[in-house]
Amino acid sequence: MEENFPYLPEECWEMIFSFLLHRRHSHHFESLSLVCKQFLSITNTLRTTLRISELTIPAMSRIFSRFRQLKRIDLRNFKGVPDDLLIRIAGSGLDIESLDISNQARFPVSGMNFLGSTMRNLRVLLCSKLGVLTDDDLVEIAKLFPNLEDLDISYPMNPLAPSCYSDITDSGIFALIQGLPRLHKVNLSGNSLVTDKSLIDLSTKCVWLREIAICDCDLITQSGIAKVLRQNPNLSSLSANWIGIPSLNSDLIDSFLSVRNLNSIDLSESIISDQLLNSLANSCSPLKKLVLSHCHDFSFSGISFLLNKNPLIEWLDLEAANFLTDESVEELSEFLPLVKLINLSNCSNLSYSSLFILARNCPALTDIKMKIVNLQKEEGHPTDFVNPKLISLDLSGNKNLCNDGVGKIASNFPNLELLKLNHCAAITDEGIGDVLTACPKIRHLEVNYCTGIKNLVMNCELPSMEALKLQRLAIEDSTLAMIGSRCPSLIHLDLLGCFKVTAEGVKEVVRNCRGLREISLWDCCEIDCSVIPWMVFSRRSLREIIPPNFIFPTANQRSLFLRHGCLVHADGFSLDLKGLS
Repeated sequence: MEENFPYLPEECWEMIFSFLLHRRHSHHFESLSLVCKQFLSITNTLRTTLRISELTIPAMSRIFSRFRQLKRIDLRNFKGVPDDLLIRIAGSGLDIESLDISNQARFPVSGMNFLGSTMRNLRVLLCSKLGVLTDDDLVEIAKLFPNLEDLDISYPMNPLAPSCYSDITDSGIFALIQGLPRLHKVNLSGNSLVTDKSLIDLSTKCVWLREIAICDCDLITQSGIAKVLRQNPNLSSLSANWIGIPSLNSDLIDSFLSVRNLNSIDLSESIISDQLLNSLANSCSPLKKLVLSHCHDFSFSGISFLLNKNPLIEWLDLEAANFLTDESVEELSEFLPLVKLINLSNCSNLSYSSLFILARNCPALTDIKMKIVNLQKEEGHPTDFVNPKLISLDLSGNKNLCNDGVGKIASNFPNLELLKLNHCAAITDEGIGDVLTACPKIRHLEVNYCTGIKNLVMNCELPSMEALKLQRLAIEDSTLAMIGSRCPSLIHLDLLGCFKVTAEGVKEVVRNCRGLREISLWDCCEIDCSVIPWMVFSRRSLREIIPPNFIFPTANQRSLFLRHGCLVHADGFSLDLKGLS
């Protein structure tokens, strides 16, 4: 297949591949690029994001040369000193618009100076959870990247700061604001010394500001938030927590009447009131995302009034709203014609009825989270409807969820792609078998700590399965052999703490799952050290391995594995196999 395909324009192939990138992982481009030169050229131009780790470093020059349309670079998982890497990026000739240097030990001043001299078009800079971040660093950011529109400086660690406070103060924020007139979005969360002054400076001097996150900013008050809402009526997103403690300020309640374009609000872990929700409802803001997780002092009356006045809600999080019942959920569902995601976890009065009511009454719903609710064994289940739209369901922590219940739930949602059943101890092998039979399109399954599961029953092939998380299960090699034969598209496998599996079972998976990229064997005490090099040299698709915790590859061994394209971690907790969640 070396020729082009004249009967289908290149733009059509681009649309097809873009859909694959949206619905799956970018690694699917690897096989597409091998089909023909035309596909290679298309996939090269469509890749716009690069995540850099130890694995990427040896091939950096080739990557920069091949993927000339890269716009976003992510260094969150890079463990080395980033300055030299940033200098290489600066000299690559790429036009980078977004850079993520989160989780680094410090702000890399030297490397960022080189980057700032060549990439003045940087729009997004994410610096969350840096080991050290100071006011001086903020001055450098403002000087180097004057066109920034999105800045995240949340939760700096700064372990040497007194009383565990961060080193960021109002002075640093003011310098930042002076140099970044185009700022649209800023995340100041976790900066404990930032006060209302910074918040007000942002709202008055950054005329384009639309999104603010100020969670865990201890010195920002309700009065400061109220002033921002009044001074910036075009604010579209606000995230804050712990407001209303010890009591809610009437000035803040009234200020919500001033907003006109708020489409996202997160007030998690706050003391709110029905009066505040009424003010928000009467503001006529086009609210699409509402997060009231673990909030207190509001009632069904307040939330129903708000939802009734805001029919555009797409994301609703009412976790731990313990006043909710199955009957009240049915009433609320009538106000949610466009909701796509709903989280009712830790609502102890909710049962199966709420799950099926939402599935029936919310036509756009694709994602439900109902962790730790009240799914009782003796309840009946409707069998007269099927919801083909729901693709993601999280029922983790429901200790009474049994085989019969989970099997019937699966039969009602046959197109599920992501299912989380972690810590559901009453589910056994039979229940999982029923789920996999009823949901053949499932791509991501989590059954961590389901102590009733001794074997995964797979009665049919699961061609879509890409991620399995099986932590702390008493499964044996026969289960791994079944996975190898039934899940040919498997990419992520998490076997943390599966103490009965041996090297033979692992080899069955590696032999048969030709696209396997990530595997965790941490705390698998029956696996011998010889399996690690065998895996690296036998399956070229493997990119990352967490070996058992008693196996310590030497620096030379890790270097050898890296040259073969696989990063073998020395620290078992340095990689979280998140799969598709």
